[in-house]
Amino acid sequence: MKKNNRLFFYTLLILSALSLFSQSSSHAITDTITIASEPDYPPYCFVDENGKAAGFSIDLFNAVADAVGLKVNIKVGIWSKIKKDLAEGKIDALPLVGRTPEREELFDFTMPYISLHGAVFVRKGTKDINSLADLKNKSIVVMKGDNAEEFVRRGNISNEIVTTKTFEEAFIALAKGHHDAVITQRVMGIELLNEIGIKNVVPLDFHIPQYRQDFCFAVQKGNAQLLSRLNEGLSIIIANDTFEDIRDEWFGPTLKEKISFTDVLRYMLFIVVPLIIIIAIIAVFVMQKIVRSRTRDLNQEIIKHKNTLQALKVSEQKYRNMVINLMEGFYSVTLDGKLLDYNNEFVKIFHLDPEKDHTNTNLPDFWQNPEERKPYVEEILSNGILKNYEVKAKTIDGQNIVVLVNSRLVKNGQDEPVRIEGSFLDISDRKNTLQELQKVKENLEETVKQRTAELEEKVQKLHKSEKAMLYMVEDLNQLTSELKEERQKLLTSNKELEAFSYTVSHDLRAPLRAIFGFTNILQEEYYDILDSEAKRIFNIILENTNRMDKLINDLLQFSRTGRQQVTHTEVDTKALIVSLINGIMQQNKDRKIKFIKKDMHSLYADKMLISQAFENILTNAVKFTQKKEKAVITIDSQVKDDEIVYSIRDNGIGFDMKYAPKIFEVFQRLHTVAEFEGTGIGLAIVKKVINKHDGHLWVESKQGEGTTFFFSLPNKKSIHGGIHGN
Repeated sequence: MKKNNRLFFYTLLILSALSLFSQSSSHAITDTITIASEPDYPPYCFVDENGKAAGFSIDLFNAVADAVGLKVNIKVGIWSKIKKDLAEGKIDALPLVGRTPEREELFDFTMPYISLHGAVFVRKGTKDINSLADLKNKSIVVMKGDNAEEFVRRGNISNEIVTTKTFEEAFIALAKGHHDAVITQRVMGIELLNEIGIKNVVPLDFHIPQYRQDFCFAVQKGNAQLLSRLNEGLSIIIANDTFEDIRDEWFGPTLKEKISFTDVLRYMLFIVVPLIIIIAIIAVFVMQKIVRSRTRDLNQEIIKHKNTLQALKVSEQKYRNMVINLMEGFYSVTLDGKLLDYNNEFVKIFHLDPEKDHTNTNLPDFWQNPEERKPYVEEILSNGILKNYEVKAKTIDGQNIVVLVNSRLVKNGQDEPVRIEGSFLDISDRKNTLQELQKVKENLEETVKQRTAELEEKVQKLHKSEKAMLYMVEDLNQLTSELKEERQKLLTSNKELEAFSYTVSHDLRAPLRAIFGFTNILQEEYYDILDSEAKRIFNIILENTNRMDKLINDLLQFSRTGRQQVTHTEVDTKALIVSLINGIMQQNKDRKIKFIKKDMHSLYADKMLISQAFENILTNAVKFTQKKEKAVITIDSQVKDDEIVYSIRDNGIGFDMKYAPKIFEVFQRLHTVAEFEGTGIGLAIVKKVINKHDGHLWVESKQGEGTTFFFSLPNKKSIHGGIHGN
């Protein structure tokens, strides 16, 4: 019995030694690599109480490195810094990177080992955020460089996106009420909130399917050797359950069925006891024969276990290749083309029914010309591998496509070919694009030839006209000199005209004051004794005298505006508009006027001149809405590029746009004085004010539907500092 027990345990020892030898063979080469970890992405990557990198992804990377003989140095840094370090080759890999289209241009990724879902975190009591659409006008905060930032910018989720160095900073800012929401991975966000002790921030219940993220190990773009070793390590730890053990350690254990030691003994006794009885009966006579027989049996068991280990290696290799090509169509076929295995992408490429089993399907049936497959198969059988060859294929419904194929030969333990496996990538769109580009290139070459001939012809004509150009240049120089002289005359004339306007307007006021004095005497002493016709004439004199006074005042204002130097200061347009509206309402108490004040951006300008411009436009809007039972005047502003555009819209009588160029000229009126009072100078003053500020003035109107005046001024906040919108 003791000998049989020893034989049993010797067998187990030999099998264990073979297993250890198999594992140690993959560790024959040892290299050292450097990776980096984030400090606050629990439970995947964080810094423990000893200041060292820890977390599920760190443990997983260490296990993978150990499986393929890599030593790992780990340093800690903020995400935006370590991501840049990997792209520049300052480190070798990152343990936790979400695979996105933006990052695929910078890094190469292993197969994904975990998928995470995103969530929107808000302060408790938030009622107005129930979907992604509700975030459009909210302030969203994310970590700089994180896939959350890429997601919200790619999807244009919000008009206001704020970034922080870490998600800890983001959650603290949200908890203090500085922003409306944080978008990040749900599990990490909950763990981080618990770790930093924030209680008033919670995740919302709705899901973000567009933000489901596959996480992988990432290496620098083009580092195929390290990528291959990391994929191999992942396959090994998934196959030997190390992955499951690490995941259970961080996210909770799963129930595992265990066999008790008593059951093991009982199963052993059912086998060993009959053998012991038989051996005891014939032990004396055939001991040597039994020993030889047992030795042969053990040798056969060892061979079987070797075959089992080899089959396991083949299975792991198959699994590894299939996962690596997960984003492509994986296939495995017999040497004569019968389909053994495939993945979902293979089904999509060939438009197969995902509900049916397609094993034993004849792969050459998917070729437009099945005979073209034979030379490729011969090369694969000869060399063991064939990369990046194009195949003209067709889908199950007869649609012609072009696929890029990578294939390799798989052999068994006896080095005999058993199957071919590899990947398909549909490049039909790429081929069509290349064909279109080739056509464009051909057309472009023809166009270039034609344009070259035309240019040569023009060059010849240019040579012929060079002498004529020299004479023209001389004439232009003379003309330029004359224009400068005329410009100087014009400037002098403008100054004289402004002085004349001011003098005339000022001198006109002296006789006008005399008329005012005499009419006041007449009104006080003789008005009551005048007959009705005399009173009518007297009133006409008063009305025209007042109109003449206003006309002179407007001319003086127009003249002063032209001479006045511009002094820039910060102008609070919101307060300015409120003040002007209050003054207008005091003068129009008997009217129903509704003023709507929207965004009013502050500006840097001459306060007195800008106030005059706003007042003239507002007064104009009040005047031309007087026939409306309820006048509505809307004031708004917007920042566009380097300008602030202000608009004042009314619902008045409007006008035909063909008269628009006239209304900004002095004394130009579209209506009689009897219809609407005024001198025709107010809008000319507005134009002069806007021009003196290097701005632009324009109008839009429709007869019977109202008028909108626009003017834009330079936004000088970047020069003069801190001028912000209210």
